[in-house]
Amino acid sequence: MKNVLSVVAVGFFAISTAQAADISPVYKKAPPAPVWSWTGSYIGGFVGGAFTDPRTSVPTNGAGAPLPGFLGATSYDLDPSVIVGITSGYNWQFAPNWLIGYEGETGYIHLRGTGAYPGTAPPVYSTTSMGDFYSAWTARLGYVMDKSLLYVKGGAVLGQFTVDVYDTAATVVLHDKKYRFGYTVGGGWEYAIDPKWSIKAEYLYLGFEGQDINFTGLSVGAGRRGGAVISQEYATTSLSGIHTVKVGVNYKWDWFSLLR
Repeated sequence: MKNVLSVVAVGFFAISTAQAADISPVYKKAPPAPVWSWTGSYIGGFVGGAFTDPRTSVPTNGAGAPLPGFLGATSYDLDPSVIVGITSGYNWQFAPNWLIGYEGETGYIHLRGTGAYPGTAPPVYSTTSMGDFYSAWTARLGYVMDKSLLYVKGGAVLGQFTVDVYDTAATVVLHDKKYRFGYTVGGGWEYAIDPKWSIKAEYLYLGFEGQDINFTGLSVGAGRRGGAVISQEYATTSLSGIHTVKVGVNYKWDWFSLLR
């Protein structure tokens, strides 16, 4: 009988031990926190403002001499403009706090200004406008601090310029509209508010220095749509730089995940 009781006691002890082992908590190591990365494609939008350095316009003949009746150049500012547009690009983060990438942007811009040539009678005016759209293509280099990104960028820009020279009687009229390439440099700050969305603030300079718009065919005596044309006379307008400031938002995604 004692042997039977001993066997039963041992059995109960084994079962109790096994049950205790089954219900005891199991501690596992917490999974590592996800590593933040800026790598990926993105698309976004922006809004801001633009202002420009003064324009200078000089009427000359084919030999580069001033036209009769014009005592000098006219210099004038263009009125500021609202800018709004879209961006797209790709970032690659490496090393591990550096980033390189490409960014393109296309936006609305409309800058316009008018200045009078000194000593002309009746007064003769030059009007320059830039817009209504521009495009820029840039490379980016950035330094990553977790969710913050400081970056510089530079590349090429394309804009359309329109220049008119006229007087109040429309007896001296020149008109030209051209697309011009320039360069662009700038920088900014971007902050990731979650793995997909980020906000940014940016300054970008659009440079058109050293490029001129030339006109041939100065109409005299019959207004904008007619008149005698005298040989090879020009109004040369310098295209100086444009300063832009903007804020924007970007959405990031992974191209490869879309193909799976």
